[in-house]
Amino acid sequence: MIRMMKAVAVEGGSKSATAARAVQHQQAAMMRKVVGFAILTSGLAVIAAQAVQHALGG
Repeated sequence: MIRMMKAVAVEGGSKSATAARAVQHQQAAMMRKVVGFAILTSGLAVIAAQAVQHALGG
């Protein structure tokens, strides 16, 4: 965040700075999706493991 603000201050909000912010925004959005998917997948794995344990009488 600080780097972005410095880039805007130094470059005066040029097109390259705007493009860099857009790329960073896209990367952050993708990272949020990946982390959310990992959390969801691990939660489903826990539920599946508990279901197997329950089925086996554990």
